[in-house]
Amino acid sequence: MQLSQINLISAISTEIEKQIPGIPAEPRYMNAIIKAANLVCEEFKKPLVKTSEGMGLAAWLASDDVGASSKYMASVLSGQFSAPHHYPWDGADLGRCIRLLEAVPELASQLHEMKACSPQWSAVIDNWVKWKELYDAGEGTKLYQEMKLTYKSLRGLP
Repeated sequence: MQLSQINLISAISTEIEKQIPGIPAEPRYMNAIIKAANLVCEEFKKPLVKTSEGMGLAAWLASDDVGASSKYMASVLSGQFSAPHHYPWDGADLGRCIRLLEAVPELASQLHEMKACSPQWSAVIDNWVKWKELYDAGEGTKLYQEMKLTYKSLRGLP
């Protein structure tokens, strides 16, 4: 994908002017805007690296399909690195966890180990089959509602 650096610089400058009317066009500010636009342009030039079946843990970690909860899951199940505790909040998060197991199938047999991580992870594993079916069927709204209701029940809220 090709983005226009000039158009990005203009858009960023316009937004800054809206937020800070009358801000002077100081070189330091302009350099920061140019740096930000260049960073965005460079990222959009890179090809997306999707998860593929059996790609392995190292390739999965380097892919663009790693989220906080799936990374935590990979850290627990592989034991090869540490990651902050996160659990899947919605279908997109759960999908990344599902695709982790497709990318690194040897971790699937240890999935039950996630139950010990937190009440939320225990609920995820207890509902894994059902939630995966909803995810695979494209039932994102229903999946989100089920996840939200399950997590809410863990907090003891009505």
